[in-house]
Amino acid sequence: MNVVIPPASSPLTTPLTTSEPALWRRNVNVLWIASFIAMVGMNACLPFLPLYVRALGVTDFAEAQRWTGLVYAGAFMFSIVTVPIWGALGDKYGRKLMVARAIFGLTLAMFLMGFAQNVWQLFLLRLFQGGVSGFIPAAISLVSTGTPEHKRGWAISVIQTAISAGTVIGPLIGGAIADAFGVRSLFAMVAALCFLSGIVVVLYVQDVPHAASGKEPPALRDTLQFAWKMPLLRGLLFSLVFIQAAMNFTPSILAYFIEQKGAPAGLLATITGAAVGMVGLLMVFFAPRWGRLHDKRGFAYVMIRVLPWIGLATMLQAFIPRYEWIFPLRFIIGIFAGAAIPTLYAALSKYVPSERNGGIMGLASSATLVGGLIAPIVCGWVAAAWGMEWAFIVSGVLFFAALPMIQSIRKYTV
Repeated sequence: MNVVIPPASSPLTTPLTTSEPALWRRNVNVLWIASFIAMVGMNACLPFLPLYVRALGVTDFAEAQRWTGLVYAGAFMFSIVTVPIWGALGDKYGRKLMVARAIFGLTLAMFLMGFAQNVWQLFLLRLFQGGVSGFIPAAISLVSTGTPEHKRGWAISVIQTAISAGTVIGPLIGGAIADAFGVRSLFAMVAALCFLSGIVVVLYVQDVPHAASGKEPPALRDTLQFAWKMPLLRGLLFSLVFIQAAMNFTPSILAYFIEQKGAPAGLLATITGAAVGMVGLLMVFFAPRWGRLHDKRGFAYVMIRVLPWIGLATMLQAFIPRYEWIFPLRFIIGIFAGAAIPTLYAALSKYVPSERNGGIMGLASSATLVGGLIAPIVCGWVAAAWGMEWAFIVSGVLFFAALPMIQSIRKYTV
């Protein structure tokens, strides 16, 4: 069904009311558009950070792998601390404000990265990016609190399709531009796209009342204690750490790996973009289907079926003789990867009181950030010491390692 998007009367503060039930669908639709634009921008440059590190003068291969891991991890370092704070502030002051703050902060960070003169400057700007980040968690929090409970898994999966669609389009556009004009040219385009996404949010998203129960939103410390005392929430958060670490382990070396496996130098960015984009394309198609299965059968039923396939296909990439063989394996990953993170976020939303949603989603985002922080750093050192093939093996093992945690908390969902 097509939804007409009327202009909001007060861009940053107009709340949804319970008398306007159709507006939750409008928020989902608008945030899909905004998330898609932002993710096209982000994914137009992220897969090519290894090439940017090399362009900034890091020419030794082992050193470049280590630096690339640090640059990837840089955005996660401050985010671990700031995202829960932003989530708690969203509970208090409104989630739309946090969505707008995050996307405009990302705009500034990406614009400045295009002017980096050395790898240290790039690393520091990635730290800054992490400090102002949180667009996707804020968007998911806004959607989940304003969506009827029986539709939350579907709604979050719809937002995931925007993320995945951006993962399809962004690398393809970014790869072609990087091969034609150089990696540095990508950052101005990314900043412009993120700014456009922010304008869409300000004009058309309406906030959800954050204190409908009449209760004051809980403090961050209270949220931490609440999550730790509940085995289900604690298990979901640890599962997010492992799965996000597994998913973020090899992207920092993918361009180098494809180059090592014989990709032509003049098409390296384009081929890398296609390898990343393939996964995103399949996630767009399959994520809503996994979301509906989660709504019917529960998160554990879905996770136990998808994690082994992702882990196996990831490990098998270590044994390919040429770069062409990476595509069928990434095809398998794309089918199942759309279930992993959205399913866990949907489970968190289902079992968390609405007044704690922003804070818990902030903790969930921090859990994913811990995985995202550790993974590229360790990957860089593993690849430099033992070879890039071992990075794919370790990544696959991490997917399998999450299975016992999922099994252990399954009993709390029945």
